[in-house]
Amino acid sequence: MFTSDDLRPMLEPEAIAIIGASGDKTKISYKPIANLKEVGYEGEVYLVNPKYEEILGFPCYQKIEELPEHIDLALISVAAKSVLSIIKQLHAKKVKSVLIFSSGFTEIGGEGEKLEKEIREYAKGHHLPICGPNSLGLFNLNKQMIASFSSLKACDSAPIAFVTQSGAIGSLTHTLATEIGIGFQAFVSSGNESAVDFFEYIDYFAKSRDIKVIGGYLEGARSVTKMNRAIKASHENNKPLVLMKVGTSVIGADAASSHTASLAGNAKIYQSYFAANNVVLVNDEEELIDTLSLFNYAKNMAKDGGTVIVTQSGGAGIMMADQCERKGIKLATLKAETKERLSQTLPAFASIKNPVDMTAQVNQNPQQILATLTVLVEAIEVQSIVLYIQMTDHLFTPIINKLSTLIKQANKPIVVCWSGIQEETKRALFSEKSIPWIPTPTRTINALAHVVNYYTAERNTSAQIRKGNHKQSPMIVNEKLNEWEGKQLLQSIGIKVPKGSFVRNQEDLHAHSLPFPLVLKGVSKEITHKSDYQLVQTKINNQQELLRFYEGMINRIKHHQVEHLIEGMMIEEMADEGVEVIIGAIDDPTFGPTIMFGIGGIFTEVLEDVVFLPAPITEAQALQMIASIKAFPLLNGARGKHKSDIKALALTIQSLSEFCLSHQGEWTEMEFNPILVHKEGKGVTAVDAVIVGKKQAEIYN
Repeated sequence: MFTSDDLRPMLEPEAIAIIGASGDKTKISYKPIANLKEVGYEGEVYLVNPKYEEILGFPCYQKIEELPEHIDLALISVAAKSVLSIIKQLHAKKVKSVLIFSSGFTEIGGEGEKLEKEIREYAKGHHLPICGPNSLGLFNLNKQMIASFSSLKACDSAPIAFVTQSGAIGSLTHTLATEIGIGFQAFVSSGNESAVDFFEYIDYFAKSRDIKVIGGYLEGARSVTKMNRAIKASHENNKPLVLMKVGTSVIGADAASSHTASLAGNAKIYQSYFAANNVVLVNDEEELIDTLSLFNYAKNMAKDGGTVIVTQSGGAGIMMADQCERKGIKLATLKAETKERLSQTLPAFASIKNPVDMTAQVNQNPQQILATLTVLVEAIEVQSIVLYIQMTDHLFTPIINKLSTLIKQANKPIVVCWSGIQEETKRALFSEKSIPWIPTPTRTINALAHVVNYYTAERNTSAQIRKGNHKQSPMIVNEKLNEWEGKQLLQSIGIKVPKGSFVRNQEDLHAHSLPFPLVLKGVSKEITHKSDYQLVQTKINNQQELLRFYEGMINRIKHHQVEHLIEGMMIEEMADEGVEVIIGAIDDPTFGPTIMFGIGGIFTEVLEDVVFLPAPITEAQALQMIASIKAFPLLNGARGKHKSDIKALALTIQSLSEFCLSHQGEWTEMEFNPILVHKEGKGVTAVDAVIVGKKQAEIYN
């Protein structure tokens, strides 16, 4: 694992070497030289290519052995097969970090994958930080440094760092950021991540005093441990982390023994994980940039209050109010004294409700915008303000300077949505360096929602980062368990199941002492969905019915020709009524043991009202999971129904998560569906259980 000290030479280099440098402007290896020259890099630059004595005024050496021994960062742009040899030569010269532009590695498979593995092993063995291969490069404008072969341009940057697993999307995002008046101070294209992980860069920027907010384009995490560490660092250092996560991978239903495995999508797990850890997850590149912009300008928001929309267009105000409701932004209810002050500021036909409609009359007196905002800034019921204006550049441009001053002095966020804006007006806005501007109403509210929700969550709960290295207890799950065995396991970890008996023959049936009514079930490791074979009979009221239903089930087993799959039968007490939920688990390749919770019974796959979270899960996190599903009102006593035992359900989720983690490596899938959640104070009962041990899964594969 690389620390901030390890990565500082790469991201804040004082001396850079470029291997394979070229004076040919058409070559990739020319552009980094030109970028460093153009941006005014003040550190030392050394080039290596026997064909040149100098390029753009930088000295050129014949070979790596001639380089001085204080190089912080070496850039490599040579054929893939030569890269490892050059890395070894650079390491011999005590170069502190390496950036590989070269492609032709894992992304092409075969020999390329082998070459990258060799680089990874060398980097690990010598603890050498390497960015790439297949990296677009990186920059740090605080150091006036652009180490990239792209046309990334230096800009008037904001204290934003951006890390991307796609060079192309990264450069697009950089361009979009400059178009709304912000720029990245630091940028890293992580490439194939042969040595340094995406989240190691995030961790570095989280601890940087120069950075206020961190953004990223993420296709997939390689290490949950590093991701946990980076997220923890971002919270500890008050740096919002805003990610666009792309890519999904769903486990095929045909290969899954449970609803849990068939519903488990990698993207769903990421979404739940990031929500639980207050990482801002955006949907597209515009939302990413808009949200980074607002965080860049963000100020601490009051604990109470809501948002006020100020507009010169009633339609735009309604549109934004609707979007606020969709995104969960609370609109402020203006107090009488605030309305009175607004009525003294605005014309009589203006609307002083929220949204505040100044009407087009404000075109005749733009100073009313400033007066209205001043009243709302001073109103204690107002948490944040959105100002919507459109076009009319020549009328409103004269107040930009005063608007900037008001925003700087305000103790709450003010976001300007100015639609149809001209380029000249944009430049005037951007030059103030204090006015958060977004061009359309919906984009504005989407970004504001992320900021409001982030600071609300940050204030209410500290992000609870999961920790690994849980000691495993002796292995007890080594094959696929039948329902009877699965329920014995649940009992052993303190989860209630119906009282029952295992039945091998009619003698066992006569010997039971369970009170009626009862349930009779066929028991089989291989038959997961018993109802398909009519192997479940409920509401058996007496011994005569029990014997009759037993004989009937024997006949059905013979009819379906599944005698060889049946290990016996079980009888159980009928569980008390309750809301049906499902709790499942998969051993995800990225997150490890991951728990699913949702509405249960026959509707699980139909409604897909489920949430996933990696283990271990605390009681508080389990309560958040429960409250997050759409069917939560069913558990919380909707329409006069009794409230369910939500606390007992949360403790059940917690217990199962701890068990799954302590036995990681022994199982592949677990599912308990349904679990009945009884009324408050009466606990929960697991009435079905599917557990697939890893040994059995390996047999199937």
